[in-house]
Amino acid sequence: MTTPVETIIQEIQKIYLSDSMPWIIGYSGGKDSTASLQLVWRAIEQLPLSKRTKLIHVISTDTLVENPVIAAWVASSLELMRSAAQQQNMPVRAHRLTPTLENRFWVSLIGKGYPAPRNRFRWCTDRLKISASTKFIQELSEANGEAILVLGQRRGESQARDKVMDTYHGSTRDRLSRNKDPKLSRVWVYLPVETWTSDDVWEYLITEDNPWGVSNQELFHIYRGATADAECPIVVDTSTPSCGDSRFGCYVCTMVSQDKSMQAMVQNDEQKAWMQPILDFRNTHLTTDDRETRDFRRMNGQLKVLNDALIHGPYLQTKREALLKELLVTQKLVKEAGEKVGYHNVELISLEELEEIRRIWVEEKGEIEDLLPDIYESVYQQPYPGKEIESVPLDGSDFALLKAVADEIDPEAAETLYRLTRSLLAEQFQAQQTLKRSQHLDRLESILQNNAFRTEEEALEFAMSTQKQESNAEQIDEASDGDSNDASTILA
Repeated sequence: MTTPVETIIQEIQKIYLSDSMPWIIGYSGGKDSTASLQLVWRAIEQLPLSKRTKLIHVISTDTLVENPVIAAWVASSLELMRSAAQQQNMPVRAHRLTPTLENRFWVSLIGKGYPAPRNRFRWCTDRLKISASTKFIQELSEANGEAILVLGQRRGESQARDKVMDTYHGSTRDRLSRNKDPKLSRVWVYLPVETWTSDDVWEYLITEDNPWGVSNQELFHIYRGATADAECPIVVDTSTPSCGDSRFGCYVCTMVSQDKSMQAMVQNDEQKAWMQPILDFRNTHLTTDDRETRDFRRMNGQLKVLNDALIHGPYLQTKREALLKELLVTQKLVKEAGEKVGYHNVELISLEELEEIRRIWVEEKGEIEDLLPDIYESVYQQPYPGKEIESVPLDGSDFALLKAVADEIDPEAAETLYRLTRSLLAEQFQAQQTLKRSQHLDRLESILQNNAFRTEEEALEFAMSTQKQESNAEQIDEASDGDSNDASTILA
């Protein structure tokens, strides 16, 4: 049964006045989180100023790979919130949270070589969404003893969502439930629009003016034209369903075959056609059918067999370089097109991220060719604006010669031989530059082990043999344990 607006407002006021716990409202910019925040805002503004004593923190997590239209909408909403809160004497503080540099999507994908997310390796949700919001909520709750987290979740959206919401029930406090994440054990969860339908949400938003000044009518128009009426929720733990089937999620999401929401925007509104290059990049270059572009070794150099084949690991150097170039080309196109229709300074990848990717390539992966500046300059036709780094005493002709020699010595395994030699040289140069040689031999040994196989076929043969030996050893151990148990029984 749908709970009336006035009943919810009275409930919010009762909970707000019942203790000193600060509130945290998850705000994604979508209809459900907007309705929840609007209800809270209306409830608190009806209280006398003397009773508006508890802070209400509005948190919005920007993964930095959001649909640019939605990202701009949310950023504008947060600014309006800050201004309106000050003018209306509301205890509201708006926060835009972002992933740490090492957790950002392009740093992980292009820098470290993580393959595009998939069901069995969904590395993105925790790094892009959960980490930032959990850190904020955890710190605030620990500093204040406890906190109340307000989420715009509704029943009936999906079976997965209902299952998650079931875990919030059974609380010892009326209408509040303990968060199931151990990291957020001091956090109570409150779901004000839990009983509402999608139509209830829209009726409320369209008939009630937004208190911080955004246009709910404009939000409705953003939703129009797409197929599924679902938004990407604020994610605070691993129990929350993936955003893959939602209307507003990351444009890089490979959990679904296509980004239907962005496609609809581009097709239905000529003012949003400037995003077409993003769609083209996503559909052409981000795929889970990528086995041939990944190293047959894992990130740590280990081999793992499944169904008599090696499980491939990170993207190879050539794939990462190609991804970066195409991303920069796409960024250049959308910046130029977006400027013409009022979307200024659209940024798909920041200089800070480029610098971190460059560091990972050169320092961690030993790719001392240092090709990132060249890739940037080939796209923008201007010098790379990043910092100068310590150069190695080799240039392009030296690396070309090294490749030619590797190909002459062993054509079948030329790439492996080239990478091995270059990595050994990189380690030697870095050891000389840092003057830290205590672990130098260990790192050299690691490089040799990671490049121990000429081809994938040799690596698979070795891994299968090792797996068989380990299996035989386990069987022998089990047999020995059985003999020992039998002997104990007889002696007893």
